[in-house]
Amino acid sequence: MAWIDYQKAVDRVPHRWIIKSLELIGINNKVAAFTKKAMTYWKTRMRLHAENELIEREDIKIQCGLFQGDSLSPMLFCICLIPLTERLNRLNTGYEEHITKTKISHLLYMDDLKLTAKCEEEIRKQIQTVKTFSDDIYMDFGLEISFKRGRLIHSQNLVTDINREIQKLEQGKTYKYLGIEESEGTQHQQMKERLKQEYRRRLRMILKSELNARNKITAIGALAVPVLRYSFGIINRRIEEIKQIDRKTRKMLTM
Repeated sequence: MAWIDYQKAVDRVPHRWIIKSLELIGINNKVAAFTKKAMTYWKTRMRLHAENELIEREDIKIQCGLFQGDSLSPMLFCICLIPLTERLNRLNTGYEEHITKTKISHLLYMDDLKLTAKCEEEIRKQIQTVKTFSDDIYMDFGLEISFKRGRLIHSQNLVTDINREIQKLEQGKTYKYLGIEESEGTQHQQMKERLKQEYRRRLRMILKSELNARNKITAIGALAVPVLRYSFGIINRRIEEIKQIDRKTRKMLTM
């Protein structure tokens, strides 16, 4: 298993690749044309507020990367990585899901990628595929590696080329994937406690605010509950543990 995290991913996506990706998935020509035209207007400006004056430079045109803060940008980034998913699927590596009989070789969410393979040869093929794809679109990644059959591999760092060496994950260390710390497996007990504390912190913050009752309930559903809901299906929880959280929540609401 290997974890890959693209470095400054959103800032490094080439504009030409964004347009090419839209063409590859067959998106409407008008949408592609609009996106291409909109990117020509992306710019920023640097300002320095001195004691008695405002120092301002001319507009800086954004020639690489996505316009952060825009609601369309996350979708564009995901589209740019669809070809990588297709390449990894074509390797026919990973583990077979027993119901649909399809092979699962990777999990990808935005710029966080986790590779899974049955042997070291497969994981090397996957990493090489990611490297080739990343080099082609001028994106760089950092990576920590790896486990074999649930145990840490005590081997040399994996070298992908003369300029890049992939570091192995040290014994006792964890890698945070989508906010969940992982090593030989997910650190269930530690993560359950951290998530519970964060949930209660957000809940107290909302209840102490000056929002009315209706807006407080809305805020709890939007800000506090997702902390726990996000981990369902990842962190093992017993029904009794969920009931305890529910009882604590009701006590805090009553107070």
